[in-house]
Amino acid sequence: MAGHIAGSLNHAVAWGDVDGDGQLDLFLGNFCDRPGEPARHTNALFHQAGKGEFVRSMMREIETRGRTSGAVLADLDNDGDLDLYVNNNRHTKPSDRKAKNEPSALYRNDGGRFVNVGAESGTCPADGAFGRDVGVLDYDGDGLLDLLVIEDEVFRQAGHSRLYRNLGGMKFENVTAEAGLPPDLHGFGVAIADANDDGWPDIYVCGSDRLFLSAGGGRFKEAESLRTVFDIGSRNAEEYVCGAVFGDIDNDGDADLIVGTHFAPSRVRVYLNEGVKGGTPEFRNVTKELGVPELPHKAPTCAVGDFDNDGLPDLYWSVWFAEGKEREPFICRGLGVKDGLPRFAVPSVDGLDMSLRRKNAVPAGKRGMVYYVDGPPVDYDGDGDLDFFAGAWPEEGSRLLRCESPVKGNWLQVGVVGTKMNRMGIGAKVRAASGGELVGYREVSLSGGYSGSAPAVVHFGLGARTSVDLEVVFPGRREPLRLKAVKANQRLVVMEPAP
Repeated sequence: MAGHIAGSLNHAVAWGDVDGDGQLDLFLGNFCDRPGEPARHTNALFHQAGKGEFVRSMMREIETRGRTSGAVLADLDNDGDLDLYVNNNRHTKPSDRKAKNEPSALYRNDGGRFVNVGAESGTCPADGAFGRDVGVLDYDGDGLLDLLVIEDEVFRQAGHSRLYRNLGGMKFENVTAEAGLPPDLHGFGVAIADANDDGWPDIYVCGSDRLFLSAGGGRFKEAESLRTVFDIGSRNAEEYVCGAVFGDIDNDGDADLIVGTHFAPSRVRVYLNEGVKGGTPEFRNVTKELGVPELPHKAPTCAVGDFDNDGLPDLYWSVWFAEGKEREPFICRGLGVKDGLPRFAVPSVDGLDMSLRRKNAVPAGKRGMVYYVDGPPVDYDGDGDLDFFAGAWPEEGSRLLRCESPVKGNWLQVGVVGTKMNRMGIGAKVRAASGGELVGYREVSLSGGYSGSAPAVVHFGLGARTSVDLEVVFPGRREPLRLKAVKANQRLVVMEPAP
């Protein structure tokens, strides 16, 4: 992998088991429009060959040269394998650099080979441009996964993000207007979860910083009362929210929200979900109360996960402490809830040498901070803890980073296979409990912060617990599935009961 990523301008990371061998594979998308860009810097798929080793798949169909800014591996035709959507930040003005005008693409997985069906699918229209992230959801509950394709407005007056309804057979229709989404919706990243616990997926669009709540019947309505809550008060045109994730950070069984910004210093935010009023979740900015500081570098992506498997959720932003070859992630380690607030051990960012921040580098012999564009936490090697492929541009460059923390608790990973719902289980809610006490709440999602997508698996740290009880709620079903005394340290696949 090193030969491919050296010097590349990585801007999209998508994880998934493409060939069905039970191991995670990795798709990398790059910006390939820079003068003198080496020919090897195409988009590429890396198959995991075992024991954490990767081999580049020589699949010419997907090895395009564009401005890839988002990608997702998802089963869009419910046939049991993962298809690929690549969202390119295509410029509309003709350029002698062909990569600048490369359109987005949808690839159908045919027995492990990808075939470009973008033109006939309806998801890659001729006027599609300036693409960013890609959201995957079943917005109308028909059992087929739909696509929310985000577009920015950096080089134009308005973006035109689009919701594509899955018609089956890899055919889609643009239902943005019918679904109640604005025609000028612009953004960078997208986070999707059931924020108000009504059984339907809701959408937070980064950059616009707007939350759209599902009103049922395939329509959305903006939670306008939250606009001022989510407004970060940008100091200039380049300070905007890029990435966001929903996650339960206080173990109360609902979806909280954290965001990251593509600006240095980065004013990241933590929003606590304090319940639902009139169908609208009541989010409160608790960043300062939790002691999360302004970060001295860009922090475009973020994550909620239990990185030490102690049973308490941790917070991550894509800034890393750097000294020589050593890299240490900025992770706020969960300490539990006190006086109604989740508490975290927040690393200090004082005294760092940021003199080479513009180069995303640290002076020799100094301790500083670098940032990465994208990369959700995943357990790529199957050992029960969370690792990263962190995408970045030179001088830092992209890196595959394996967790080697010596102190870890027990863990459990859960995937869901749908029968009535979508086959990937997207939107299923999983609760783990022990002795009647909630250990964790997760929703199955592919959302991976900014420009990244994660596998459809939820991860629980369990601490010293050797088993937990599970409750799985399937969209469109009234009765959950309950499993007692599920053993720790395994990946469990839960099948939705037949209709």
